[in-house]
Amino acid sequence: MKFLTPRLITVASLINDDDDIIADIGTDHAYLPIYLAKGHKVEYVYASDINKKPFETALQNVKNFGVNNMIEVIHGPGISWIKERSNLQIDCCVISGMGSTTILDILKEDNTKINSYIFSSNTNVLPIRSWVRMNKYFIESEVLVEDNDIIYEIIKVNKFAGKKIRSLREEYFGPLLIKNRNKLFIEKWATEEEKLNKILVKLPKNDSKIKKIKKELKMIKKHTNKEMRK
Repeated sequence: MKFLTPRLITVASLINDDDDIIADIGTDHAYLPIYLAKGHKVEYVYASDINKKPFETALQNVKNFGVNNMIEVIHGPGISWIKERSNLQIDCCVISGMGSTTILDILKEDNTKINSYIFSSNTNVLPIRSWVRMNKYFIESEVLVEDNDIIYEIIKVNKFAGKKIRSLREEYFGPLLIKNRNKLFIEKWATEEEKLNKILVKLPKNDSKIKKIKKELKMIKKHTNKEMRK
């Protein structure tokens, strides 16, 4: 399916063979559910969106692609509807294409009917990893993907198995990403370092943010050294 972005293709790649029942939150056009259904990668997908227009577009797209028997389109907020349905267990819940603040608001309704999550935030993912650590969940996979000149972190969180986040360093960079530190990792954090330096220059000398930014810059320099930038 040519309309699927590199970011969504990467999200789809993190769905395991035993992830049979999927929820896609903020589905928009339902492109990801359609891709999964057409590829027979899953048994069933619940595609939800809080906004009426994307919901209606998703309904039409599901009909046009002939996958009504594999996808239910839901008009509703977040994941609260999942726990309201009896005998429903979601193997993997995808929350993508929104900011971390919105994702964390949705996760206030986290419940035992969801076994794992895939997160792809438009903003800093540190608050999401902090949530994972606080809830004592596991990082199953972490991938960096470049899409439209932006490098995104995509994280799969498993409630039962994987890698625990055990330090601030792992929370900040990702326990699996910091271990691999590939080209995209270095590029992403070089860009972040440049951005923070620009902010630092513009701040008044007595600004309370300076200490925090300097601490972040020190950590970035430590874990993306000059040899790795070549």
